[in-house]
Amino acid sequence: MLLLVLREGVRRRKLADVAATLGVTQTAISHSVVRLRDIFEDELFIRRPHGVEPTARAIQLAQIAEKVIETTGTMLAEPKPFDPAREERDLRIIALDFEITLLSEVMERIFQEAPGIRLHFRSLSHGAAVSALERNEADLWLGFARQLPATLESAVLLEETYKVIARRGHPRVGTGVPIDLDTFCNEKHVVTTPGGTPGGIVDDTLRSQGRQRTVAATTPGFLSTLDLVSRTDLIATVPARLATAQAANFRLNLADPPSAPRPFAVSAAWHRRASGDEAIDWFVQSVHQHLA
Repeated sequence: MLLLVLREGVRRRKLADVAATLGVTQTAISHSVVRLRDIFEDELFIRRPHGVEPTARAIQLAQIAEKVIETTGTMLAEPKPFDPAREERDLRIIALDFEITLLSEVMERIFQEAPGIRLHFRSLSHGAAVSALERNEADLWLGFARQLPATLESAVLLEETYKVIARRGHPRVGTGVPIDLDTFCNEKHVVTTPGGTPGGIVDDTLRSQGRQRTVAATTPGFLSTLDLVSRTDLIATVPARLATAQAANFRLNLADPPSAPRPFAVSAAWHRRASGDEAIDWFVQSVHQHLA
């Protein structure tokens, strides 16, 4: 109230007009002026025959009051409805090349509906991804978001399975031809290890059957695995959507694994501080609707 009296007094130069504008009595305005004078130790408004004249200090304070009133009004105003077509936003996303390849299926739709959204990707291990979200160095993490701390929330985007890949013309692994367990174990494998640690669900599945495979090479990303398989007789077990999407580009044969590992979930994760962020909600829903 005091800031409004100050602003309107400088604007209107008549306290009666200030009272009418603010819908209060002239007595209330007079009391407010007294309080303002006490607070700022300045006369602020000098009485004149036809109203009041603001002091230099009053004019200076009124300019500051105007900014405070505008800021307060913005804070209290109803938020504007989210409109992806008008959103101007950078989204910082942690994702491996596998998840980025999945997003390529929906990227055109995202850019059509939200031309002002800019996507910035980087690859991090599980622990580093969690830390980046905690430190507000990323907005989203797409991947195998399991065993998350309570500070993070997540949503499953899709359930994924596996395919065995080999180069076109591979002497023992053909497209659509079942690969038996002995052949699978006897072949030399490429394993994608984004975190740098070999092993995983495929090796766990084989171990439960008393079997193991020969790992001839490891790579930090899936696309390098696809390229290496396409140029050698090495084989690999990779996510089925990735294999299907890239089979033609890398000239690959696809086969089902002889002992299918359990499916895994590809999820989106974000920090709880971002809950209610409509741009993030919209992005996750768009990706989920397309992939699921």
